[in-house]
Amino acid sequence: MTPTSVLVVGGGVVGLACAHYLGRAGLRVTVLERDRLGSGASRGNAGEVCPDLVEPLGAPGVAAKALTGLFRPASPLWINPVPSLPLLGFLARLGLHSTARRHGTGAAALASLAEDTFALFEELEALGVDGGAEKEGFLFAYPTDEDAAHGLAAFRGLGAPARELLRGPALRELEPALGAAARAGFLVERQWSLDPGRFVDALADRLRRDGAELVEGARVTAVRDGQVRTTAGTYTADVVVIAAGVWSRELCRPLGVRLDLAAGKGYSFSVPADPLPRRLIHLGTAKAVLTPLGKQVRVAGTMEFDRDPDRFRQRRVDAIVAAARPCLPGADWEARESEWMGPRPMTPDGLPLIGPLPGHPRVLLATGHNMLGLMLAPATGRLVTGLVTGEAPLELAARFAPRKGRGELRDQPQPTRTRRTT
Repeated sequence: MTPTSVLVVGGGVVGLACAHYLGRAGLRVTVLERDRLGSGASRGNAGEVCPDLVEPLGAPGVAAKALTGLFRPASPLWINPVPSLPLLGFLARLGLHSTARRHGTGAAALASLAEDTFALFEELEALGVDGGAEKEGFLFAYPTDEDAAHGLAAFRGLGAPARELLRGPALRELEPALGAAARAGFLVERQWSLDPGRFVDALADRLRRDGAELVEGARVTAVRDGQVRTTAGTYTADVVVIAAGVWSRELCRPLGVRLDLAAGKGYSFSVPADPLPRRLIHLGTAKAVLTPLGKQVRVAGTMEFDRDPDRFRQRRVDAIVAAARPCLPGADWEARESEWMGPRPMTPDGLPLIGPLPGHPRVLLATGHNMLGLMLAPATGRLVTGLVTGEAPLELAARFAPRKGRGELRDQPQPTRTRRTT
């Protein structure tokens, strides 16, 4: 039979986007969120919408960088050295994917998913889902000409619309907020930035107006085909979509499926600055991002692999401050607000898991978006809806399907049989 109702487990930006497109397709939608809508990794990120720059984390050389930063907590990429066999196994598989061939294949797959990103966000804007997008491109700034030239060549290799190299006065004329520590850089045109918290709230408001039920504080205790038990009660529907970020691991394990996800924690905070940057700035070697939001700048960065997805480490914020301070002298670094940490759901191949859970055709996954959840949320919602309605492009769906061979995702024999719905 044709599904008429769906439960979306996870009220982050990916889950809300899935709910939006499923509702627009005529399904009755209920969203179940363990905490507050947009909690997890959805609200505190840098707000990047940059389909021309998508690539997996596992670029050639990333494994060596990880080992270099293993015992340096101030490193932009840091791994908790406390032994954890699952985390070590994940990092080993990440290393295996960090080859030029696999990185290129992954970048092409992500680009195919992100192809209509700007059009999808514009459609949402027309419906009142407005994140206050700034559409003036991204500025990449570096401490040396050599670093900037290397970064520019890499982005041109991706086909990004990157302009010529800017040095010294030319760079500061384009962006007066930059300090002397930023000596060279370039502009990548067309890319957007938005306020992720504002976007999440606007999307939730749109869902409510469209008749969706949004339940906060509903911690899931069990998922079955067509049923979800939570601390707020038991819910039933024809289809279940698990979009719970890194917590999707625990939800899928009782179903006999082990997801190869790890928490790649990112940090951010906000500071007042005078002058404010004119656009989003990437501090290339510092691996930090400056996003102007209202009267403040959101400073985001770092990648921390840790077995505890909820643990906040103040020293990671301090490391971002030390790296970014010389590049933004007009900021009041002692007036930091809204210090935040979000556990991004990372996969070894850098690709999200989107599609039916092996052995459970009425349960779909929409997780593992790595650092691209905000940008890929609309495209993911559209793809999930196509899978539920039978209208998904098969080639695109196959690239992200949860299956054996993608990391450690394994299906095991189940004690009961499930009835397939069409």
